[in-house]
Amino acid sequence: MKINFLKKGLVFGILFILFGSGFVSGYNNYFEYSESECIVNNNIQFSDDFPVITPFPANLFKNKFDKSDIELIDNPDEFSWKNFEGKDWTTPTKNQGNCGSCGIFAAIGALESVINIREGNADIDPDFSEQYVLSCLPAAALNYGEGCSGGMGYTALQLMMNTTPEGNYYNGALFDSCFPYEASDDIPCEDKCSDWIEKLVPIFDCGQIWAGNDSPENREIIKSLILEKGPVGVYMQVPLNPNTFHDWGYRNHNPTDYFPYREEELYWLNHEVLLLGWKDDPSIGNGGYWIGKNSWGTRWGYDGFFNIEYGSCYIGFVIEWVDYDPFAYDWGPNLPTIDGPKFGKSGTKYEYIFSTTDPDGNDDFYLYIDWGDGNIEEWIGPYKSDEIVKINHTWENKKFYKIRVKAKDINDKESNWNEQSVIIPRYEKETFSLKYNWFKSFINQFQILKNFLKMLLK
Repeated sequence: MKINFLKKGLVFGILFILFGSGFVSGYNNYFEYSESECIVNNNIQFSDDFPVITPFPANLFKNKFDKSDIELIDNPDEFSWKNFEGKDWTTPTKNQGNCGSCGIFAAIGALESVINIREGNADIDPDFSEQYVLSCLPAAALNYGEGCSGGMGYTALQLMMNTTPEGNYYNGALFDSCFPYEASDDIPCEDKCSDWIEKLVPIFDCGQIWAGNDSPENREIIKSLILEKGPVGVYMQVPLNPNTFHDWGYRNHNPTDYFPYREEELYWLNHEVLLLGWKDDPSIGNGGYWIGKNSWGTRWGYDGFFNIEYGSCYIGFVIEWVDYDPFAYDWGPNLPTIDGPKFGKSGTKYEYIFSTTDPDGNDDFYLYIDWGDGNIEEWIGPYKSDEIVKINHTWENKKFYKIRVKAKDINDKESNWNEQSVIIPRYEKETFSLKYNWFKSFINQFQILKNFLKMLLK
């Protein structure tokens, strides 16, 4: 009995050594995600699994607009900027992390989408810096300089447009590549890139509307604003209960799922998200749902997006919008494409095809190509937007190469680099023989292990 137990223990040990680490890492990867919080509040405590939130008292907002000023449209029963004319005009969902910066994320998310819409190009997808607001626009926070303790998206937009010292002297949103997000309001403004002024994209206008409680009339106002302005930021009351809205998003990932209406009293508005569309459905209690975008990462909802029944969580109580002038900024060419062989032989000529487009017009473009072997095509062109460029190249040595290409327009605005690897193998004929010998050796070793296990289990 003891011998059999020891044999089984030994077998289990061998199997654990061979496969155990994979199970452990798989488990850890599945549960490793960053929780998000909107606004931190020292007076409210929850477990680490729930974003702790600080309220915006509802009386903080004043009704400063006449609803008659909103031009209502004959809205369709269903609309989404995520799927308009077969294209997605929104930008990818981000994760605000352990920082109450939901207002900044909503404001910048709206601006990013509006730029795609105003430029008529769903593929621009600018990625702006939330960290710039946290670090360089301290007045955007509810408590000066404490952006991770909360702030309004509308205030952030106003200050990004502000050319006084309070707005850092310049109008514009800064690219994330110049000032990457670190989920902290302690990062000094000086940490942004040195040429940051040249990387600002001007904002044309913004506004905030206190709409109040949900009603059929307010729904039509929000729908009209979404169609006219693009995605809009809205405030909502996230229930301070980890088993409701927050956990729902981690359990529901179908694009047709929606968070249902629940009767509750309005205490505060404590979270800001984007609304980018809607779907009317008479089978749903309040007649349909909004299509939204959150800032809690892509594992929440469906890739960070969600649906919520009209009127639920007081969503849309306050509305914020932003606008952009497509003539105010010259976008560099889109990322150039590379099409050609990834494997080859030394001394053989290969053809590669390159192309790119101008996102905001029909500017000509130039190409800078680094073949990875010391040979460079330096700003060849000009070529027409979307023109196919065919270039031949020969590698003389057998090794690993990386083709790198970028484009610039007639105004010297450059794209990012695109890359493609090319392998010129050293041992072309021996490759199959080496793989066969390795496979044969593996089979032999597996057979030895199989026989060993059989002997132990007898």
